[in-house]
Formats: sequence, structure tokens, C-alpha cells
Amino acid sequence: MNDDNQVKVETYAQYVVGMDAHSKKLAISIWECSDLWKPMLYKEIRCCAITDMEATYQHNVPKDSITIIESSTNSATLKKRLEDIGFRAGIVRADIISDKERKRKVRDIQDARNLAKAYIKGNIQEFIWVPSDQYADYRDVHFAHRDTVKEMTRTSNRIWSICSRKGYNLPIRSGTTKGESIRKMVEQLQISGFIKERLEMLVADYEFFLKRKEKLEKLMAEAIIENDKMLALMQLPGFYYHAAFVIAAIVEDARRFSSAAKLTAYAGLSPMINTSGEEEQKAILKGGPGKPLDGEGRMDLKFYCCEAGQTILNLCSKSDIGKWGWRMINKGKPKNKVCCAIGRKLITYAWHILRGDSTPNREGEGVFKRKMFRFYSELGKQRMTELGYPRRADFSNAMSTRFYGHLPESIKSKE
Repeated sequence: MNDDNQVKVETYAQYVVGMDAHSKKLAISIWECSDLWKPMLYKEIRCCAITDMEATYQHNVPKDSITIIESSTNSATLKKRLEDIGFRAGIVRADIISDKERKRKVRDIQDARNLAKAYIKGNIQEFIWVPSDQYADYRDVHFAHRDTVKEMTRTSNRIWSICSRKGYNLPIRSGTTKGESIRKMVEQLQISGFIKERLEMLVADYEFFLKRKEKLEKLMAEAIIENDKMLALMQLPGFYYHAAFVIAAIVEDARRFSSAAKLTAYAGLSPMINTSGEEEQKAILKGGPGKPLDGEGRMDLKFYCCEAGQTILNLCSKSDIGKWGWRMINKGKPKNKVCCAIGRKLITYAWHILRGDSTPNREGEGVFKRKMFRFYSELGKQRMTELGYPRRADFSNAMSTRFYGHLPESIKSKE
């Protein structure tokens, strides 16, 4: 599972259970902790089928216990299953027991013991936050869309590569060029033999991924129309429904981040400024006194925020944040670095919106209406009519009144 932002450990239990879980089996080490200075081993189950976990807990684990689970692909599911039968559980980072002892003894039961001991000794201060079922589904939609776009791009690149090797230039824009258009272009090239058959197979794959992408985008749009926070995020410049959906799906509850700076760090948009010695010289050579953004953080959040920064500089230069960005560029700042800076501002604004605060630096009402006109077509006239909006103008005006009706004219009339 993803190593998400974490929640403070505030629970106390008389029994601590360390669990090392795999896809089919798990090991459990139970410790009695009425005296924290002298914890006693209560019971150990070296090999238990995951399908029998509930029955095993009911017969062997006291109710006044807390289970410590190492982060893995199925840890969130195991935590939920334990909570459903009345047991407390927390998930910890996978590296919490990656020490010398673990390297010497790579055994499931030993890992379970180490997890329990780490909690008893106070070495575990935070548990990994787990998304709710609804937002876990949103994340799955996002991950499926991301993977589909990657496969579709790879397929279109293969089509272009084959044609390029044969001396033909096939202009394909992945995600916008339709499969039938590619077939017509291939026919005009008059390619024969196995290359033609391979191109036909690749075009069929491309159409498959394109249809899947469109279906997933429909699911995103359906989720947004039912989620006020996602719709509210679309007031920000540079954010269309893809960015609004992904940011809300990944963050879910902004109050788990105590400040906007915590969220920007989680997104990987906080530049590192502590430098010394050789690192300082390297940073200066890279264009600034501080280190640039690295590969840490949630890459999906970073991608959409930086893409929004590009959109603002290219298409929304008259907005307040766009003017600020171009002032930085005119002062000599690299454009890509300015895009990241704008992305950092946008994720900060998103933190306020997801908390329910007033929207900072929102776009003007006219720009928001144009977004709603485009968004109307994502769901289609039939679906929008079912929701009570038979015309684009009806939906656009309703959303505008909802988010801008209470604002002064000076904000509504912004570019």
C-alpha cells in the first residue's frame, strides 16, 4: 500500500500484537503489557491462514489489544477486517524494523515480535493513514486511468515507430486521435505484409485503451458531480476535472495535514533549502541556492499541480497567479521552476478548499462558467438532463450561482 501521511498513535492496550502478513499466511506474536517495563510473551501463532484470521483472533487474542501491521499490499484490508470484529489495529511503515536484527533473522515470527516490541518501547509514534472505502475506490479509478494512458501512449508510439522505420510520418496525438483515423492514414501509406498486420493489431489495442480511458473519465466526471469539494477545486486556475478528482481522491481529508506546508511536502512540492559544503555548490550550479525538487512525494499530486502551472503560464497569464509567474520569469527564473512554484501555491489553495475554508485566488466567474460548459459535455446531454440540466447554460449558471453568487463583483469580474 502507499506510504501516506500518518496519524498519531494515541491508543493504549494491555496486549500488543505484532503481525507479519503475506498473501496467504500470517504470523502473530502476542505480548502482555500490564507492566511496560517487563512485557511478557503471551502467545505466538507462527503460521495462520489469512482466511482463518477472524476465527484465530476470536479464540486467541484478548479484546483489549492493539495489532501492529507492517505496511504491505493487503495491510489496509487486514486492518479493516480486524476492526469489523472489534479489534484495534494500526499500520506502520515497512522500514520500521529494518535494522541489523532483521537482517540476521529473516523469519516471519521474528518480524512479528519486532513489530510488537517496537510499539511497546515507544519507537512507533505514528500509524499510516488509510483512506475510506469510497475514496479507495476513487484512487483505484485514478490508478486505472493513469495506467491506461501509459499503455495508450506506448501503443501510439509503437505505431509511429513502425511507420517511421518504413519512411512514413504518421502524426498521432495519443488520446485525441481516433482509431479509425489511424486506419485511414495507414491505408493511404499502402503498407503490405506482416507490418500491415502488426499495425492493425496495434491500432486495435490503441482503440481498446482509448475506450477504456473514456469510460474511466466518465467515472471521474460522475464522481465530481456528486462531490462538492471536487467541484470547488475547479474554481482554481489551471485545474480541470482530472486534477480536481485526483487531488481530492489522494488527499480525502485535508485535516489530517496540520498545515498547508505538510501537504506541499507530501506532494513533493517543498524545495529543500538546507545545504552545506559540496551540496551548496551543486545547488548553485543547478540554478539556485537551495536544492531543487527531488523525486520524493506523491508523483500524481506533483504532476497535476505542475501541469496546472504550465496551463496558467500559457493560457491564464492575465490571472493574478499568472501575472506573478511571468514576473518571476522576467526576473530570470527558469520557467519550469516557476511552474513548480505555482503548483506549490495551488496545492496550498487546495488544502484550504478541502478543509472547507474560503477559496483563495479563485478564477473569475466567466472563466469558471466556461469550464462548466466544457464539463457538461463530459457527462453528456442525456445524463445532465437526468440531473435536471437540459441545457449547458442551465448547468453553468447553476454552478456559478452556487460558488460565486455570494461574492462581490470585484471577484466575479476577474479574468
